[in-house]
Amino acid sequence: MTPQDFGLSIIASWIANKISKNKKNENEDNSKLKEILFENKEKKEETETERLSKRFQKLFELMNQNRGQYNEFTIPKVSELLGLEKRSILENIVNGTDEPSFKFIKEFCEKFRISYKWLNEGKGEPFAFTYDYFSPMSYLDDIIKLNPEKIYFIQNKSKVAETFIMLGFSDWYYMVGTKTWHISNYVGASGQSQIYDLYRLIVALKENMFYTKCHGLKLDKEEFYDILLGRKFPGSCLNGNMGRRGDNPWWDDFTDVTNHYPISINYEGMHGKSFIDAQNIVKYKLNL
Repeated sequence: MTPQDFGLSIIASWIANKISKNKKNENEDNSKLKEILFENKEKKEETETERLSKRFQKLFELMNQNRGQYNEFTIPKVSELLGLEKRSILENIVNGTDEPSFKFIKEFCEKFRISYKWLNEGKGEPFAFTYDYFSPMSYLDDIIKLNPEKIYFIQNKSKVAETFIMLGFSDWYYMVGTKTWHISNYVGASGQSQIYDLYRLIVALKENMFYTKCHGLKLDKEEFYDILLGRKFPGSCLNGNMGRRGDNPWWDDFTDVTNHYPISINYEGMHGKSFIDAQNIVKYKLNL
């Protein structure tokens, strides 16, 4: 073999070896890719029954927030409220064994005022509904007609003092008025009219024997908007509230624009300067 042939032989051998290694690496890569694809294929996709189960579990979690251990919405309790013959019907839905019918989902939503779109499709917020009137006085007819057990005037702990109305019909059913009003001097002409209308609404409720049903509550910003936007169960801000945070009488004090109550000397300290400004707007509207 000539030196030239020997050199060519070495080059040919190196090329063959390189090709062999590349094929080996390619085979290994293909093998790994197949394993990944196979694993992904083997992974079981979440079924609609499982997704519904998770949303039902989330509802129980939200509805039991801040509730005492002996006052929780349990499966037996909720089954009884729904009028189910067997609690296993609800139990199997919650644990993902059975898929609920559209009729069941609809009836469940109507019983606890839950968003059907959220429970059925997972879209939106669980307790989101649109129930708003531009003027607070517009709620009066609804209140008289529906006759709720409780009427809550809920206010944000801020200088703006955003406020909404919530009607309670039972321990599990609430209607949140999704229109807010600023009970402060952070308003224009229409806002001043709304402040005056809230005053008129509270006075009208007193005159129509709803006074004992009215309650007040002041919430931190996060909790205020969680309730307003339907992210949390409305009753969660009330659970233990009358003992834990106390019934705040700001709504009643608000109507005392002539400072008839002896406690009126403390209004600014209790409710802030914006509260006094809102009262002054009412006094102006009353020509006082």
